[in-house]
Amino acid sequence: MTSPPEPSAAAPSAARASGGGRVGGRRRGVGKRFLVVGDLLDGVLVQTRAAAVGDHDPAAVIRHRPAGAAGTTATWLGWLGAEVDMVGRVGVDDVYRHERALEDAGVRPHIRYDARTSTGALVSVRGQRGRTSMTDGAASALLSAADVPIELVARADIVHLTGEAMLGSGGTDRLVDLVARARTGAARVSLDPSSVAAVRLVGGPAFLAAVRGVDLIVPNRAEALELTGADEPEDAVRVLTRHVPLVVVTLGVDGVLVGRPGRTPQRVPATPATVVDGIGAGDAFAAGFIRAWATDPVRVGAAAREGTRVAARAVGFVGGRPPV
Repeated sequence: MTSPPEPSAAAPSAARASGGGRVGGRRRGVGKRFLVVGDLLDGVLVQTRAAAVGDHDPAAVIRHRPAGAAGTTATWLGWLGAEVDMVGRVGVDDVYRHERALEDAGVRPHIRYDARTSTGALVSVRGQRGRTSMTDGAASALLSAADVPIELVARADIVHLTGEAMLGSGGTDRLVDLVARARTGAARVSLDPSSVAAVRLVGGPAFLAAVRGVDLIVPNRAEALELTGADEPEDAVRVLTRHVPLVVVTLGVDGVLVGRPGRTPQRVPATPATVVDGIGAGDAFAAGFIRAWATDPVRVGAAAREGTRVAARAVGFVGGRPPV
């Protein structure tokens, strides 16, 4: 049994009640409006010195944080001062907690709850050999186009779809339906594939066929290669522009590749940063990029530079979301 409460009507935050407020040093309520659709997860983030199975690390650092690609992108948009709505799904016991986390970042939450399924979870373990991540989509994996109110789509200038749990678990039918719902209004539609695992679950060619009609795709290097079967990011960009009119591939410390049909891919350097935690960097980049792109759809290089600036801020915090 599910129910779609609208918490924004019943319990507005102080900022929304006053009709404005300041987030990230800029006034909210000015400019374009964004709708982010995707996953809200509970994150367990671990930093450990354990080097092998069976090791015990009594000095490990373990933190619990709100997580999920969509929630992270939405909160960075809110931090940047954008008007942003977020549609997600969590377990019934966690609605209020996730609402508050979004509201504190300047986001209007529209959270559907599920009485039979728990909130999705992310476990990320960073050790001496790198990072290992595990995701249980749970309620987020059940989010569908039917959960996205038409009136929110109609008011949006940009609809952003993202989240491994949502994009990978429902196959091509869910992808087709989500893109179709996003395109019911006049908004431009952006999509972040979110993970290589999500692309592999669907298959690269099937994924691209299902998202036909989006205006922008924002994969990272691994996702772009998986989507296209290419060996190099530049080749992947050229393939992707046959399907999507604007392609932005994030390359970590190597910056960003921006592609448009018939043009040589444009490289934009990364903004230098001190990395505390890399989780959420791509989601923060997406927020910075689409906010700039919404205002000026022509100067995509400048939008990419803004994305790298926001990503550089994101890696300075554990968990990837902005400070509140």
